[in-house]
Amino acid sequence: MVFDAVVLAGGRASRLGGFPKPTLVVGGATLLEHALDAVHEARVIAVVGPETSAVAAGRLPEDDGDRLRWTLESPRFAGPVAALAAGLAALRRDPAGDAPWVALLAADLPRAREALAPLAAAAAAEPEADVVLAEDDGGRAQPLLALYRRGPLERILAELDDDGGLADRPLRHLVARLTVLPLRLPPGLADDVDTWSAAERWGIRRPEGPGSVDATGGA
Repeated sequence: MVFDAVVLAGGRASRLGGFPKPTLVVGGATLLEHALDAVHEARVIAVVGPETSAVAAGRLPEDDGDRLRWTLESPRFAGPVAALAAGLAALRRDPAGDAPWVALLAADLPRAREALAPLAAAAAAEPEADVVLAEDDGGRAQPLLALYRRGPLERILAELDDDGGLADRPLRHLVARLTVLPLRLPPGLADDVDTWSAAERWGIRRPEGPGSVDATGGA
């Protein structure tokens, strides 16, 4: 399937004390690298977050001209809906036109590649759905692990922008206006790293703690 991708990598990470989640290392790669690996077949990738040497270092996809783009939401830290809109705006700079699907991933999913594959298969099999939305093994919706049809996504974002703006909106306001195909994923595939206890389950300890990893993943 032909798709573009938006990777959200610029949140406050308040439950991690502000430590930049995309730089955490799991299995020898940063979380951002895992996200970019998951969407390596995307035509164009927009990363919404700061393009710092710490985040950008590592196995990034080859930049074929302008394939990998960095952008920021405005105002900063305005939430995932505003960040998604900023990512879409960056994707629109492609003279080849719009891809019909957009993969949306948060940069805190260690198993992002395994998780995205069944979503892509479901999107190809269900052409009428506006969004193929991952659910964790407990049935909780994961709107930051999903494939969105480009046309309905942009239409609903425009409606929300006209109806109070995009800043600080929860993603459920967006998803509620779309035709959703939920897809329950096997245990662990949708697990994210948004707290230190979750990080420790992936072998990551607080950087300031005894025996912890540092910002580069070293012991």
